[in-house]
Amino acid sequence: MERERVQKFHITTSEVNMDLVCKSKSYYVDLVGDFKSSFDLPVIEDYSGIKVVREDLIEVGSKARMGELLISRCNYDKIVYVQPRFGFAGISLVKLCKMYNKKLVLFMPSSKEVSEHQAYCIENGCEVYFYRIAAMPNLNIIAKKWASENNAYFIPLGLKHELVTAMIINVASKIEEPKSFWTAFSTGVLNRALQIAWPNSIANGVAVARNIQDGEKGTANVISHYKNFSSNSDIFPPFPSAKNYDAKVWEYLKPGDLFWNVAGEIKSNINKSTIKSERQWN
Repeated sequence: MERERVQKFHITTSEVNMDLVCKSKSYYVDLVGDFKSSFDLPVIEDYSGIKVVREDLIEVGSKARMGELLISRCNYDKIVYVQPRFGFAGISLVKLCKMYNKKLVLFMPSSKEVSEHQAYCIENGCEVYFYRIAAMPNLNIIAKKWASENNAYFIPLGLKHELVTAMIINVASKIEEPKSFWTAFSTGVLNRALQIAWPNSIANGVAVARNIQDGEKGTANVISHYKNFSSNSDIFPPFPSAKNYDAKVWEYLKPGDLFWNVAGEIKSNINKSTIKSERQWN
């Protein structure tokens, strides 16, 4: 008997793409200019008629490719970001900050034990501050304030920045436009950028982490996944994919679709019990 598929997340009905308000594709193309990425073009493989952008082949995932232009042009020596228990943005920033000789400062929610993703960041030398918080937006406020007081550059959750959007559009424009494409959906940065790069393609997404607000969905058809964010997918693709994130898209795909697989799985070699991550209120 099939389990009941309860929708976990609220999806806005608005079709406004916040990244196209007073902007256009040519605006983003001009932002990239003649910048040359350090990463080769994505590998695309066919799985029974489903084309898969294999960004899991980049050790730290697709967000390293997406964030390179931003980090390369940043005039600050310190980069500040909020790293949740799961997420490849902080992991990608670890690589990019090493590439461009910058110091990475990560703010993380307090916990009894850090997650695998957080441990990977710590193992690779970033500076870390733990705070006990009621909700992630509170930690973003704390991190942004710290950045302003310490001559550092704060990057919003999900790498939401126009230079990141510009790089996604730049790369996607070099790939044949599909009839339809799918991504996992949280902040929606990737999906909205692909909508700009591929205006004639049908955009689809699976909300896996949070409610989708006005301006975040654009024209995408977004489905709310029936499992909590911390739970792994019931069905896994035949290639490495983040089990509680990208992998949740696989069961919805059909021949003719393109799937952008942002990342695979990543492991740290550090003993997580040695990291004192638990904090009291205030």
